[in-house]
Amino acid sequence: MPSSVIEEFMIIIAVVLIGLVLFGLTMTYFLPHELFSIAQQQASSLSSTSTLSVGPLLVSKNSGSAVIELYNPSVSLNVSILVFAVPSYLEQDVGIISPTSTPLFSVYLPNGQLAKTVNINSPIYDIGGRIIYDTPITIYTIPVNEPVTVTVNNVNSNSILIIWILYYSNGYWFRIDYGFTGVPSS
Repeated sequence: MPSSVIEEFMIIIAVVLIGLVLFGLTMTYFLPHELFSIAQQQASSLSSTSTLSVGPLLVSKNSGSAVIELYNPSVSLNVSILVFAVPSYLEQDVGIISPTSTPLFSVYLPNGQLAKTVNINSPIYDIGGRIIYDTPITIYTIPVNEPVTVTVNNVNSNSILIIWILYYSNGYWFRIDYGFTGVPSS
């Protein structure tokens, strides 16, 4: 009789241990994948309903500025913006170019105040789930549906600005839109 009690107790312990292992596997593998998938779907949905408007690049001496707005009438939220300059001959590659050094830019809200900065220390994904940038970087938070003014240092009339609109969801950063602007041709 005592041996059957011990056997049943050992079976109960084994079942509990198997349950804990399965729970641990679920929490370490399946949950992060599910959270990423949900975040990716949210970013894709926001991307498909938003329009990025970018004004011309105005250059004076060694700096330039442009007015930028992400328009989406169905939401009222903040997104983030990353702007970097590249030579204009790279215009055909704007969708695949990423910053090669720390961009020197500032973002001003419609009231003239400097936008709040955010430091990213995790990868940035495109809405397809691919990593497009994986180096710590500082970006700015901006409201949707309001124009902001971006100023960039170290640009000239042969530069273009590449603009990334970033969205943070469930611990992941996504580029939900991108565009570019340059000096208007005369």
